[in-house]
This record gives sequence, structure tokens and C-alpha cells, in this order.
Amino acid sequence: MMLRYALRSVRARKAGFLGAFLALVCAAALITACGTLLDTGLRGTIRTERYAASPVVVSADQNVHRTTVKHKKGKTKVKRKAKAIAERAWLPASLESTLARTPGVARVIPELTFLAQPLTPAGVGIGTGGRTSYGHAWDSAALTPYRLVTGSAPQAATDLVIDRDLAGRARLRPGDRLTVQSTQAPRSYRITGIAAPTTAVRHQTSLFFSTAEARRLAAHPGQVTAFGVLPAKGTSTAQLRQAVVAALHGTSAPHPDTVASHAGTTALSNSTAPHANMAPDANTTQLAGITALSDSTAPHDTTAQLSATAEVTTGDARGPVEFLDAATARIRLVSMGGAMGGTSLLVAILVVVGTFALSVQQRHRELALLRAVAATSGQIRGLLGREALIVGTVAGVAGALLGLPLGAWLYDRFVALGAVPATLQHTTGVVPPLAALAATVFGAWAAARVASRRISRISPAQALAEAGGESGAGAEPGAVVQPGVGVGTDPGGGAEAEPGPEPGFGAAAEPGIEAAAEPGIEAAAEPGVRANLEATRPKDPRPTRPRPKHPQIKHPRPTRPHSTQGRSARPRSPRILAGLALLTLGVTLVTLLSTLRTEPASTPVTFLAVVVLSTSVALLGPLLVKAATLVVGGPLRRTGPCGRLAVANVRGNATRMASVVTPLTLLIGMTCTVLFVQPTLGDAARAQVREGVRADWVVASRGPGVPAEAARQLRAPHDVVTEVVRTTVRVGLDKYAAQGVTPAGLTRTWDPDVTAGSLGHLTEHTAAVSELAADQLHLRPGSTLKLTLGDGTPATLTVVAVYARGLGFGDLTLAHDLVARHVDNPLASSVLVSTTRTQTQLATTLRKFPGVQILTPDAADSLQAQREQANTEVNYLAMGLVLAFTAIAVVNTLAMSVAERVREFALLRLAGATRRQVLRMLRTEALSVLLLATALGSGIALAVLTAFSVGMTGRAAPLVTPLAYLTVIAVAGTLALVATALPGRVALRVRAITVATARE
Repeated sequence: MMLRYALRSVRARKAGFLGAFLALVCAAALITACGTLLDTGLRGTIRTERYAASPVVVSADQNVHRTTVKHKKGKTKVKRKAKAIAERAWLPASLESTLARTPGVARVIPELTFLAQPLTPAGVGIGTGGRTSYGHAWDSAALTPYRLVTGSAPQAATDLVIDRDLAGRARLRPGDRLTVQSTQAPRSYRITGIAAPTTAVRHQTSLFFSTAEARRLAAHPGQVTAFGVLPAKGTSTAQLRQAVVAALHGTSAPHPDTVASHAGTTALSNSTAPHANMAPDANTTQLAGITALSDSTAPHDTTAQLSATAEVTTGDARGPVEFLDAATARIRLVSMGGAMGGTSLLVAILVVVGTFALSVQQRHRELALLRAVAATSGQIRGLLGREALIVGTVAGVAGALLGLPLGAWLYDRFVALGAVPATLQHTTGVVPPLAALAATVFGAWAAARVASRRISRISPAQALAEAGGESGAGAEPGAVVQPGVGVGTDPGGGAEAEPGPEPGFGAAAEPGIEAAAEPGIEAAAEPGVRANLEATRPKDPRPTRPRPKHPQIKHPRPTRPHSTQGRSARPRSPRILAGLALLTLGVTLVTLLSTLRTEPASTPVTFLAVVVLSTSVALLGPLLVKAATLVVGGPLRRTGPCGRLAVANVRGNATRMASVVTPLTLLIGMTCTVLFVQPTLGDAARAQVREGVRADWVVASRGPGVPAEAARQLRAPHDVVTEVVRTTVRVGLDKYAAQGVTPAGLTRTWDPDVTAGSLGHLTEHTAAVSELAADQLHLRPGSTLKLTLGDGTPATLTVVAVYARGLGFGDLTLAHDLVARHVDNPLASSVLVSTTRTQTQLATTLRKFPGVQILTPDAADSLQAQREQANTEVNYLAMGLVLAFTAIAVVNTLAMSVAERVREFALLRLAGATRRQVLRMLRTEALSVLLLATALGSGIALAVLTAFSVGMTGRAAPLVTPLAYLTVIAVAGTLALVATALPGRVALRVRAITVATARE
């Protein structure tokens, strides 16, 4: 029965449920879009291209592993974790002979993959259609396979074969010369042939060199990127894989640094070799100290880890071996999708609860009448819950369907911005839409339960009495109800909107009541004119019939009608307590944020603090609205009758105004936080760089980097040249930004503000660390630092210095030659030069290096700022959808708030107000709400940004751009005024007498 009544109610009140429906649709679409990103990160396919003709690929392990062994109460607990390394790990070339002797193997093809960027004479990369360019030895062309369509294979060191796509784009043909920037100095090559793949290759450009030249450019003597294994005739892929796994068992031993400990300590290693006392589990096979996946646990399209270095992959698992950036992007996309989805869900809950609360408030009279005709509290809750389930289901389905193309668009934008490589294919499954549908339905039901809590708990008599005023708020304390129609004044002379039978700011009229109007709106403020509630308010607030089903309910004592209204004006204690609790939690989060010193830890807390503080504003909103009215009420009353009536409406209907303030506060607070959090961090980092760079000139490159040969040619007596190479290393499983610098004469070009030790002892066996890293790792000069370099090579170094400017220069500083040997791109990101030579003289020295430019430190800082601005676009896009959803919620809530006041506007018109005066009143109300929301949102953003700045930079100096801030306020104000004016104009189009005499 209740379901049938709920269906009829939804059908009869389509316009009333429209606001909640729109909010739920937007929430479902946003959750679905974020869910598809998360799903892509978890299950997105990375299809192989280069290894298409090689069914089995042997590559190096791209992870650093940690095995934790706990012995407690006679039980052994083993926990294994793995984290990806930043650079490509390499295999020993000696494994080729082992693989070649394996039964079922027809051919083993060693693969070399390295940086190779074709350049124009100006040093700018030749357009490759968004593809990354790699260099290979021609011997490995059979892995795809590539076949010559014209010309011949490379033989000499200066010979080169390019793929057909590059030849078509650059209009190259055999005999032409092409400059290539690889890991060494740029070199001009003669194109001897053009090759084409037999399968589609869409995401990379291949340049093929002679074998000797490829080995020189790869710069890893005695090592290869991978091995492609081709099967003999009659050997299946599964059989070949099993044979390769068996052949590689025991080919290498665990790293000697592997240690194990008891009682909860950990064992760190680059392998997955377990502790000697640990029994192998059922899914692994232990052989010669090496852990390998058994055949039963390595299906056709998965990876079998065989030793400290080797992995055997087949099927789609070959893709991550080929495209390391796509494999890394999985983690980034999971993190990004999870953060966006979590923030979206919290914002959606806040918005949907507020929307349903406003919707229930508009139906307060209807629900009160149901209570008066014997509807129980459970029936009211059941009715509202079923209505919410109906609306939530329809909105959830529609939003989930809209979220699928939205997620695809979001993925395409991330690819276009370079945040996600195109090699990671977008995946759309059924889980994100279903999860969004479930979240939407549950959110709608929960919001309805929260919104119905007040009306379902009070007695029918009190509900009917409160139906004459604002739901849950009522009129101002002390208002006296007298016969008549209109609005009254408080003792101070300001116009007050008295309660009527319909929730609203103005007076209400029952059918047949005539209104006497005086010219102008001043007639609406004459003393003695009061709303007549006697026809609808019971004489005795006590219920007239017993309620045996709820004997525990205590009914209120009979009081005068105006005193009942006065009590309802006060926000309920549970709401205030919940608001104070969330305010305390928000302050705690802000305090915690000021102690967090790493970006991965502080970023989620930053946005969570904004949402929590905005939620506390939603709960404490009525009190905040009334407090704000006391502050701005005086000036607004002096603006005339419209201002006095607007102040009365805002104060007398604080609960409804609070539902409008909440989304505006969230919009302003969240937008300011998104806009200014990254510039705050970037500006502090660049400030440290500006203070720490002592060089006279900075050499940069328009291409992949500055070659080491260029730095060697710059070196001269009495000059200092410092090459800077950047990478990421891991200490245990924790990731740290690191740089490699040339130790000789370092203090003349670079000052990281050393606080302990000396940079004079920096060598390939030592390291300098930031104060943050020193605190986290408990290091000081003389301490031993064990880390894993970018390509997975373990290193043990001695700390010789601790410096303060880690935000600008990274947490670890190592010797340049050590880092350059273990990165994919050994070219310097910049070269610092301390010299008396001029810019022209330096440029003349480097004229043979295309794309290299000589900059002043200030110009280099500006270039870095431009690059950071491009990176922040990804963050803006990530949170832009959440902000768009919040903006829609602002418009939706304001439109709902104004649309319910049709009867009030009609009565004001009958009392003598003109359309222009009513619209002016609405604008004044909107500006009052905007002023309060601006103060609250700006305060929340300022507190969060200041705490973020203190934690990350050590100083309370958030970077706030005045123009951007004013733009945010202007946009929020425009939304508020438009969303108020348009529904108001529509409401005023209907004849006032028609509305006043119509049935509710």
C-alpha cells in the first residue's frame, strides 16, 4: 500500500522531485565516470606491439619487493609487498645461451630499447603523431616483425632504418640524413631503408640501428632489455613457456642484502626469495634459493617471476613489459580515480542530503496533515523512503548511462594532457555503473531518512502547528498571531515575515480570504496585520487519540501557539551537536594537515578537510544564518522596505537559507582549494630553487635533455659545470625524488642550504639528504643509507650532508655518474654553469648541439613555471567535474528554494508590492546568502591552504591569486543571482489572485 501511495505521490509531484532527481543524476554520472577510471587502472589492457610475433618474452622484474616474516606464539606469518621502480630494469645478456638450449626453442632474439628522438635542424623533435620514439637493433626487428619495404638493412654505425609512418610524416626516403638525439651526443645518420610492421603499431615510432651502434647507444654493456623466444615447429605457447620457466630456475640467486627478522620486522630485497626458515606456500616452487611461480599459478596470459631479475610473460602480459609508462599509469589512474571518486561521493552525499531536506521541508504541511489523520512515524518514514528509492533508482539508471560517455571523455582528456598513455586502453565494465546505481539509491534512501527524522518524531499536533511556519525553524521568537493576512513588524521596526499555512517567507492565505492592499510595499509592513493560523492550528497540541504502538513517545505540554513556533525556530540539539562534532573533526584534520610533509599524504587530507568543514556548515547553518543576519541586518534594513523584508525572510527561514548556503560554501571553498593548492607548493619549490642556484647560466634543451658531451665542451679552467640528472629511487618501498649532480666545484653553482655535514665529500659512494628524508629515515652525516636505484640496482651509500631545500631540489642528492648509469634518459635536465663567459660565447661553444639554449636563472625559473602550469591542468581537470557538480547543486537548490514561494509572492503582490519590488527583495536575499557563503567558503579554504603550506613548505604563506579568487566569487555570485531571478520571474508571471485562491 505504501509503495502504491509513494508511486502516486511521485507521479503527482513531478516538479517537486525534479530538484532531487537532477542532483541524483549528476551524482550517479560523476561516480560512474570516476569508477571507469578506477576500473581502467585495475583492469585496463596494455596490448603488445613490438613483441607481437614473440609468443614468450623474458624480461627483468620491474618491482622492488619486501617480505615481512612474523613469528608469534608458534605461528609464522608472511606478508609480501611490491612497488614498481621508476626506470627500466635490464637482464644479463648471458641468459641468451641458456634460453637457446631450452627444448622447443627455435630462436632467441635479444632486444635493446633506448631513447632515440629524431630532430629537426633547430633541435625540435620531428612530429611523430604523439608517438614515443625508441631505438632498437635491426636484429630485433623480427619480434614484431618489421620488414623492409625499400632500401637495405643498416650495416655501418651511421646507417639507420626508420618505420614507414615516420617516413611519411617527415617525407623522408633512403639516402636522406636524419639527426637523432639518443643517450649520447646527437648524431647524423644516413637512412638506408624504410620498414613496415606486419601488425598494427599505433603507439610508438621505431628507429633501427646496426647492432654495434645500438649497443653503444643503449649504454648498458653486457645487458639487454628483454629476450623474445620463438617456438620450434609443433611447440605450443604453453609448452614453450613451461620449458623456459624450467630452464631459468636457479639461474641466479637472491640479492645478498636480503635479510629477515622476527617479531614484525621486515626483510627487504629486490627479489621475492623468502626467508630460509619460511616454508614455501602452495602456490610457489622453491629451487636453489629462488622463488618461482609454479605452473599451476601462471596461466597463459600472466607473468611467471623466476628469480631476482627474470620474468616470463605471454599473451597480454607482454604489454606492460613493452610499455613501462602504461604499467606505471595503472597505479596513477587507480589513485586518481579513487581520490576523485571518494571526493565525488562525499560531495554527492552532502548535496543530496541537503536537496532532500529542502524537498521534505517544502512538504511539511502535507506530511503534518498525514500525521494528523493517524499516519504513524514509521509510515511517514516508509513513504519518504519509498519515494526516495523510486526517484533514486530512475536517477541512478539515467546517471549511470550518462556517466559512461563522461568517463570516456575524461579518459581522452587525460591522454591528451599526457597524464595517461594511450597504450593503456580504456575499460568499461558493468561494475562502475552498478556501483553508482547502488550508491545513488542508498544515498537517496539515507537522505530521505535523515530529512524525515524531524517530521516523523514530533507529535501530530505539533507537526500541524509547525506546518504554518518554516519546517523545523518557524517564525521568530515572540511573534504574535492575530487575524488578518500579510506580514508584520518586529518591535525594532524591521519587517518580519510571519508564518502562514504554506512554508514561505511571506504570509499565506486560505481560499476565499481577501487581501486589502495599500499602495506600495509599505502596506505589507503595517503593524497589526498577521497571518491567521487559527483555522489550521488545533486548540490543544496534545494528540486526541492514544498511540499504543508508541507508548514511549512523550507529547509536548499544551502551550500558546506562538510559543510552540518560538521553540521550533531553534535548531535541534542533535543537529547542533553533530555540527560541532564535525567542526571539531575538521579542525583536527586541519591541524593534522599542518604536520604532513609529503604531497601523497597531504593531498587527500586537504580535500577531506574541506568537505568535512562544509558539512559542519550544513548542520550549523541555521545558527550561522541568524548570526550573519544580526551583523548585516542593520545595513540592509536601511536600504528600504525590500531590504527589511529580505532580512526578515532570511532570519525567519534560517533552515531553508542554510540549505542554500551549504552548496555555495562548498563551491567556493573547494574551488579555491583546487586552484591554489598546487601553486602554493610550486611557488615554494621554485623559491627554493631561485635561492639555491648560484650559477651564472643555466643550459636547457628543447629536446629530451642536454648531452654529457655538451657539458664536457663547456668545461674550462676556472669555470664550474654541474650536470643535473633527475630520477626516483626507493628506500625500502618508499619513493623519494632524487637528483644526480657533478660533485666537482658543486658549491659554486648550487646551495641547498646545508645544515649538517659537507657537500665536499659527495662521491659515487656517498649521498646528501634533505631534512625531511633525514627525519623520516633517521639519518645524519655518517649514517648508512640503503636504497634501490631507478633501474632496480641496490646501492649502499654513506650520508655526508643534510640540507634544508629539499622541496626544490629533491630529497636525495647523489653523484651524477652513479645516477646516469641507472636511468633510461641519462641526458641532463639542466646544466649549471659558473663562468665569466658571456651568453653568446657559451652559445657559440654549443652550436653543434641542436635544441640547446643558454638561459639566465630567472628565465629558467619562468620556463619551469610554464611546465608546472601544464601539469596543474591535470589536477584542474580531475577536480573540475566535482566543482561542476557542486555548481549544478547550487543552481538546483536555489531554484527549488525560490520555486516553492509562489504563494508568498502572490500574497505580497496582493498586499501592494510590485513585481520589481519582489525581485529586488529576492536579489537582496541572494546577496545576503552569497556574502555569508563567501565568508565561510573563503575561511575554510584559507584555513586548509594555510595548514597545507605550513606542512609542505614550513611557512604559512599560501599563494592566492587575487584575480582568480575574484573570478571564483564572481562566478558563484552570478550563479546565485541567475538561479534566484529566473525562477522568481517565472513565479511572478501567474496572476496573484489565481495563486492566492488556488488549492495547495
